[in-house]
Amino acid sequence: MISLITFLLPLFFTFNIIPMQDQSKKTLTAGEVVERIKTNVNCNWRKETVDTYKSGNAQSEITGIATTFMATLKVLKEAKIQGCNMIITHEPTFYNHLDDKNPLKNDPVQLAKLRFIEENNMVVFRFHDHWHETQPDGIYLGVIDAFGWKHYQQGEEPIFKIPTTNVSKLAKDIADKFKTNTVRVVGDPTMKVTTVGMVLGAAGSNSQIAMLNEKEIEVAIVGESREWETVEYVRDANELGMSKALIVMGHADSEEAGMVYCAEWLKGFVKEVPVKFIAAGNPLWGVE
Repeated sequence: MISLITFLLPLFFTFNIIPMQDQSKKTLTAGEVVERIKTNVNCNWRKETVDTYKSGNAQSEITGIATTFMATLKVLKEAKIQGCNMIITHEPTFYNHLDDKNPLKNDPVQLAKLRFIEENNMVVFRFHDHWHETQPDGIYLGVIDAFGWKHYQQGEEPIFKIPTTNVSKLAKDIADKFKTNTVRVVGDPTMKVTTVGMVLGAAGSNSQIAMLNEKEIEVAIVGESREWETVEYVRDANELGMSKALIVMGHADSEEAGMVYCAEWLKGFVKEVPVKFIAAGNPLWGVE
């Protein structure tokens, strides 16, 4: 027996007969996640885009992914608790569209947020331009699903033929669905409504007014609007006797469901780590 072991031992090392490593423990990097995102959107990836790393880099090893509308400090803390060190956020992390840290480089709030991110080795990657540009738009897909309006949609555009209601009831239904008291309305509350258009987020007055100019559109549901642009346009339209109204949901409520959908979309091609959605929520509250 001893002689047999003595004979086989050199062969064991000669042919590298060693236990196989557990392949399920292969690491996943942020760069691999981003490359898969680029592969799975159906639009060309821009050279000039805000969809870049806001912290961390492509080599960072990922333990879990959290999608969110906004990478607030509270979201970052919850991501840490849930074991997610990569946050894919739709909107900026550092208080301006380009995430330029220089204007607030000595600000205590920004410095504290940066310190938390760095101390916890977090990767923050923005996914805004290309989530809107992939077709169908990922944000709209999630929001239309949250409304339950897919069967009301007219073609590919975010225009909906809904059961007849009025402006007040429609606004109340939206407020109830999104559990908020910050929905705001311009227009006659008793006006009958059958055809509604969506212009989510902060698309700007040109897009909002263009939607309202669609012949059949009675109400435009928007995320946010400068009060001296679309708001006043609708007020003047009402003065002219036109049946037009504006429902302002708030930016967060108008887009967050799109990042719920983003988490489900990512799960289709990211299998190595957990993928979760973490709500940032509507930051505003209204006086009862």
